[in-house]
Amino acid sequence: MTLEMLVIKIPETEDGSRIDRCVRRILGNINQAMLEKYLRSGLILLDNKKIKSSVKVNTGQLVKYSSHIKFENGKIKQFNQADINNYYKNLYKRIFIKETKDFIAINKPCGLAVQGGSSQKYHVDDMLKCIFYDETAPKLVHRIDKDTSGLLLIAKNQKSAKKISNFFKEHKIIKTYLAIVSPCPKTNSGVIDAPILKKGVDGKQKMKVDYSKGKQSITHYKVLDKIGSRVAVIALYPKTGRTHQLRVHLEHINAPIVGDRKYTGLPGIYNLSEKLNDHDSITQIKWNSEDINNLQLHAYSIHMPDKETIEAELNEDFKNNLKFLGLSLPNNINNIFT
Repeated sequence: MTLEMLVIKIPETEDGSRIDRCVRRILGNINQAMLEKYLRSGLILLDNKKIKSSVKVNTGQLVKYSSHIKFENGKIKQFNQADINNYYKNLYKRIFIKETKDFIAINKPCGLAVQGGSSQKYHVDDMLKCIFYDETAPKLVHRIDKDTSGLLLIAKNQKSAKKISNFFKEHKIIKTYLAIVSPCPKTNSGVIDAPILKKGVDGKQKMKVDYSKGKQSITHYKVLDKIGSRVAVIALYPKTGRTHQLRVHLEHINAPIVGDRKYTGLPGIYNLSEKLNDHDSITQIKWNSEDINNLQLHAYSIHMPDKETIEAELNEDFKNNLKFLGLSLPNNINNIFT
């Protein structure tokens, strides 16, 4: 008989609970002795590991259990995400780019968080736990924002994770991002050297430029194509890796990313309702930040120390906006910062 493992995610209401009590509340009643037997034998796992019944759980952790376990007064319909495995398997197939002996590269879609939180239903870390079942599961070595799409490297083991992390720290990996911004930067290329600090109260915190207390943050940029001074597609290389760095830096030079609801720059930035000269024949354009649901920022490529370059194809939304605006990309994007 094939052993099928079902999966549920620990809800916020069970944060800090003992695993035995949590299982009863979520899945249904079960004899304590049998429950402990299932835990010892690996028929009930927490994040793919055997645990004791007294272990406390955290929001977002995954409980895997055999489909053959019988729970009394089953409550599984209340919290069960029985299709989570299929969802993640299909997602992984769709976003997979390549695999080497050291890493896996994926093309993360906009809206998918890299790591979980109380409000995240799905995230990359969760996906890895679902697909890889042992301690050699791939490990995250860098992050991109939930609303940013594009390339993410995942180390295949601890040794590779340490090596790739060091590459990032020593600036031996060059990451190139693409963004649609409005208005255009005042110069066609440049370096934004502006220290960043988190400010505000819990729940309303933002990263802001602070020259007295902020951490050093450096971003290189180059305009690839533009429409006058109103809208442009640009390439970006963050030499440092601060939270929301690209978004904060572009707002700082008053060239915020289209679709950014948090770092919006000055109000009334753009409003086009005319034919755009020297571009595709587009008429009656009404281009406004409120028309864009997704942040127009894409992690396009990574240039490795061994000269290998990995690319993540632009998503359809980004492509359609480029076409709509009549903006085009050059062929040598990956050579701009190398």
